Amino acid sequence: MKKLSYLNHIDALRAIAVLLVILFHLDIHLFKGGFIGVDVFFVISGFLITRILKNEFSETGKVDFKNFYLKRIRRLIPTLYLVIFLTFILTFLAFSPSDFMNATNSMFKSSIAISNFHFLGESDYFDTASNFKPLLHTWSLAIEEQFYLLYPITLFLLMRLFSKKKNGVIISLLVLFFLSLFYTFYTSKFGVSVRFHDLFLPKDDSSIGLSSMQFYLLPFRMFEFLTGGIIALIVVNKLKSEYLKLILNIIGLSLIIASAIVLSKNTLYLSTLNLLPCIGAGILLYFPPSKYLSLLFENKFLKHIGKISYTLYLIHWLIIVIYRYIFDGEFNSFEQIGLFILMILLSSVIYKYYETPLRYTSATYSIKTNTSLIIYLIAGILSIYAIKLIVNNNDGWLWRLDDKNIELIERFGNTKDYNKNNWGAAGYRPGWVGKTPEKGTEPDMIWIGDSHAAHYLYGLDNVLVKEHNKKIYISDWITTLKLPDIIRNDEDGYAKKSKEHFAANLKLIQKHKKSIIAMSHSWMGGLDRGEILNQKTGKYEKFPKDSTKFLLLVQKIEKFHKMIGEDRKLLIFGSCSPRTGTNKLNFVEKLLRPKYITKNATSLIPTSSTYKINKFESELNSYFLKYFSKSKNIIFINPADAFCENGLCLEFNGSEIYFSDASHLSKDGSLRAVKYMKNQLLEIIEEK
Repeated sequence: MKKLSYLNHIDALRAIAVLLVILFHLDIHLFKGGFIGVDVFFVISGFLITRILKNEFSETGKVDFKNFYLKRIRRLIPTLYLVIFLTFILTFLAFSPSDFMNATNSMFKSSIAISNFHFLGESDYFDTASNFKPLLHTWSLAIEEQFYLLYPITLFLLMRLFSKKKNGVIISLLVLFFLSLFYTFYTSKFGVSVRFHDLFLPKDDSSIGLSSMQFYLLPFRMFEFLTGGIIALIVVNKLKSEYLKLILNIIGLSLIIASAIVLSKNTLYLSTLNLLPCIGAGILLYFPPSKYLSLLFENKFLKHIGKISYTLYLIHWLIIVIYRYIFDGEFNSFEQIGLFILMILLSSVIYKYYETPLRYTSATYSIKTNTSLIIYLIAGILSIYAIKLIVNNNDGWLWRLDDKNIELIERFGNTKDYNKNNWGAAGYRPGWVGKTPEKGTEPDMIWIGDSHAAHYLYGLDNVLVKEHNKKIYISDWITTLKLPDIIRNDEDGYAKKSKEHFAANLKLIQKHKKSIIAMSHSWMGGLDRGEILNQKTGKYEKFPKDSTKFLLLVQKIEKFHKMIGEDRKLLIFGSCSPRTGTNKLNFVEKLLRPKYITKNATSLIPTSSTYKINKFESELNSYFLKYFSKSKNIIFINPADAFCENGLCLEFNGSEIYFSDASHLSKDGSLRAVKYMKNQLLEIIEEK
């Protein structure tokens, strides 16, 4: 069979793609859309796989699937296993028990090519929590492997079906391309169907956003692979004009670089606009580089980066996560440069002395036979699964922690509760939460909100319920403002579900006419993720970015008050979160890093530590205070007063840690807040 020629310029394109991803992950703000480098990789994959299969079918009339898949295993798995092994060692040395368990879970999912589903079920790719997931980036490798399972067979059948029709395969792929692109755009505007949601996620899981589904799932990425596939099927261009090639090359490069600079995680219709860098990559694949760009495409550094791009992609994120976990903070310029150099050096060594020898059977210490390769594959998966079981069944190996640190976390609940992420007050669940009040029982207070209502649970239960025998019911749900004419905007089904949840709350409130109503939200999250009804157009729109959003918010609170009865007491609770930088570990996780990093809790915690309340939350609290001071029955309560004085607020004090993460109260914090508000709350209850 005729051997395909090596396309040198693809190495430079790979280099550009992986460098954009790295710059994005190193928080180089100019390249806030650098994640589109992955889209470029998908186009290259579609191009190369189609080119290989097309050539084989043209020469032999068939496709050797066994050989195809063995080559893919030999190419991808050894380096992936090495990175998984390094992840195990480094997270063992650095991570807290719960994060160590999460890492071993992702290790197994990565080894069987389903890590995209694993991370889809955990959090959004751009969430702060994702900064401490060392194998998060393997979602793209999982999508590639899923593509490898489906596409070769599909392409082979199409080539067989249209063997006598020159353009039949291209037309078929174009149809699939436009179907994938259209479905991505359609779902961005109208959401996915319940059937599609339930195909990939548990039926009762409504916390996963549409943007995450579009990011992590192959159906929304298929048009990217097909961009490359279609180009590989088109007759090779015969363009001779070097000037015209130069113009086309510049257009292709500009589409990629401009997308990396202009696009961001907040861009509307991001999953559809990813087509732009894909088109740029397609142009560069179809039109070989002009001689006037030889300095770029023949650059030795770029060609080297392109050759090690797979290794570099796998290793770079692990280095960033471990460094960030140990040193905990935003990167400065020296750290960014140092980490970049370390990534290049380590990847080069792995590529030369590990990946390349294992990949080729002619090498001295390669995996010689296909049987050995399959045994290696299966043994690796079983070993990784065994590690996952051992670590999870032993609470993340608590023996790695200093004894004093273990004593501290016992105050948050037992270690099993901690490892289920239930140590914060928002995870505290006494028996009366989430249940309809018993018949004939009239709650003294009904709390409505999200996790920022739930994080008062521990204090309410221990102070008002147990000490003063008050009956309190809390209805908490995902971050959505429980107010009329407001819905959550960014997830499939959330518009409908937020309306349903609001209606259920209203029905409950109207049933218990003597109960005092309390409302506590993540107001920042609610406004960011919410849409408000435009009375003139009848359509829901995003909240404005300026301060008028506060006025719209209080107007909806007043409307809600009229709906439940203006003679009833409505308590509005403000914010008190110590929100820090996006790369910060939460306060408890700092205590729970192994003793190799942290000798004891007291070395981490001074007598006390303060923070300045977030500017947005400070402005909102001031607005609420001023606005509702004129109201008789809408009462604003500022929980920040329990922690703040003269503009500074306590994070922790002595052995008491008041926040379990960057926005939620710990049990200590919940107790402090409710004790501070106790007399005011009891007085309001007695007046009803």
